[in-house]
Amino acid sequence: MGVNTTEGDSEAASLIAQGRDALVRHAWGQALERFTEADAAGELTPAELNEYAIAAWWNGHLTQAIEIRERAYGAASRANQFDVAVMLAIELARDNVYRTDDPLAAAWLQRAERLLEGVEEHRGHGWLAATKAFRSALLGDVEASLAGATEAEEIAARVGDRNLAALAQAEHGFALIATGEVERGLALVDEASVAAVGGELEPATAGGICCTTIGACAALGEWARAARWTEAQDRWCRREGINGYPGMCRLYRSEIKQLRGSWLEAEAEAQQASVELAGFIPAAAAMALYRIGDIRRRRGDLPEAEEALLQAYERGAHIEPAFSLVRLAQGRTDEAAAGIREALEHPRPTSNWHAPPASPLYRLPILRAQVEIALAGGDLDTARTASAELDDIAERFASQAARATASMARGLLRLAQSEPADAERALREAVDAWTELDAPYEAAQARRALASAFAARGQHDRARMEARAARAAFELLGASLDLRGLDELDGAAGGDPDGARSGAVRALRAFVFTDIVDSTRLAETLGDDPWRGVMRWHDQSVRSIVAQHGGELVKSTGDGFFLAFDDIDRAVEAAIAIQRRFAEHREREGFAPAVRVGVHAAEATRSGSDYAGRGVNLAARVCAAASGDEILLTRSSLDRSRRSFDLGEDRPLRLKGVADRVDAVIVRWR
Repeated sequence: MGVNTTEGDSEAASLIAQGRDALVRHAWGQALERFTEADAAGELTPAELNEYAIAAWWNGHLTQAIEIRERAYGAASRANQFDVAVMLAIELARDNVYRTDDPLAAAWLQRAERLLEGVEEHRGHGWLAATKAFRSALLGDVEASLAGATEAEEIAARVGDRNLAALAQAEHGFALIATGEVERGLALVDEASVAAVGGELEPATAGGICCTTIGACAALGEWARAARWTEAQDRWCRREGINGYPGMCRLYRSEIKQLRGSWLEAEAEAQQASVELAGFIPAAAAMALYRIGDIRRRRGDLPEAEEALLQAYERGAHIEPAFSLVRLAQGRTDEAAAGIREALEHPRPTSNWHAPPASPLYRLPILRAQVEIALAGGDLDTARTASAELDDIAERFASQAARATASMARGLLRLAQSEPADAERALREAVDAWTELDAPYEAAQARRALASAFAARGQHDRARMEARAARAAFELLGASLDLRGLDELDGAAGGDPDGARSGAVRALRAFVFTDIVDSTRLAETLGDDPWRGVMRWHDQSVRSIVAQHGGELVKSTGDGFFLAFDDIDRAVEAAIAIQRRFAEHREREGFAPAVRVGVHAAEATRSGSDYAGRGVNLAARVCAAASGDEILLTRSSLDRSRRSFDLGEDRPLRLKGVADRVDAVIVRWR
């Protein structure tokens, strides 16, 4: 019977039926509400508790799902429901792997193994083997992962479990790729993914397979392939009514967009992924923060990059090579060299979500950074060793990204050894490979090095051409540190840095400025440590909201932010969300600073990731004219609006440096 025959059973049974119906429709939020109400109304059976856990899991509440499954396991054990108890123990092991709680994961696996001792073979043995393979892959034991996946495949074939068969096939392929059997491994993960996105499998299994496949492609640098599977996964999510595989789709999209040079979009995706994954897969949430830090490093925002990387570290991520590259950019070369050496000598499972620590693919990006850091410190021996290992990896895995990385490292080493002809050949290979991979930043870095090789050979015209192409790419990307590094090269090549600059780009955007009202007084009143806590919460809240609304966080302005949006309505909706978030926090916690917001749509000149022009200045002044908890929008911006928000009274403005009166209007948000 579904519930105890006591008063309230009828209500609980109705709620359970509604919850099950919502699960079938993939209305995860509604399912969680109904099962929560049913749990309060009466005692649930082990099977019903597991359905409750499934609803919590798909809402991204992993801790809650684990707590409910633990209750279900206890109830199943007391009721001697063997099959239910075994599968719950295996699911609890998997969930604790996601939570990066390996001792608990190992304990649940051991419990499942004891339950299955002496039992005739059935699907529990296969799922146990597959879960062991998954855990072993993340721990870096590739041989154990391969053995577990193979065993699971064999059992799945005998017991006729297609979900298990597809999952085991994907794990098998991932393990083969990690050992260097790339072609065979990719064929297996591709086949498993076809079953996943084709709707043949249960959603949890299908989502896991897609993540495994995309991760394998990313580890190899097969970005076009990774993008295709990410798009296929997105289609599957939409078709099945699944709002992403909590955050993972977004995290992969972020990585692909970063490679292709859409850094602001990539950071917005990663920011949102860090929020969605925080309660689901903490290790993946930490990797989203790592991605944010790496993007900010490339943009030259070193303090913000360091802050994001330290947050990732606090959540359990290994933050190399980005952290050592930040130290290198700060001029702290010895610390950078020590950090990158430690990362290679003591690999950690969470430092590379895509590759096990025992796999050479794990070492690929770290070795690439070591070459750069060693050459900056004049340590040619270390650079030679790292470059040679990169050549071996490229030959073993036959990946275009690995070959491009190895060619770049070899070219930089030849330059440092005063062998410009050999450097030129290697760097040409790197430019061609990164260009074919649609990786503009890496291609521009290779072009800059190639310009140095041409300059060293006295071919100044060719050097200027490569430097000009590199500068244009760096400006478009917003890679400020790389741009500064080109000035010296331009001089060595006999060129004019200003003359090498690409033309300005005009862009139509909705600009938003935010500002904390009376921040100086608040900081003095609260004191340094409490104020830092307030600012940390403020920054995280605004960044999260901007990511949710598809905006660009152009830069911090001290006590606020300069934001840009493609759409005026999304800009205003983000401003409303900011004010509501602060009001809710104030009501709940007793304090939140008052924020003013100004919004203005205009054309401006885009240079890298920054914008300049009269429209930007006007938006900043409109923000300064607003009161606390207020949003001011210029009337001219409404010409481009769908009016998805409510307006209040008009506010004519006389702004400093603006000759004519500016007509603004208050946006209602309460």
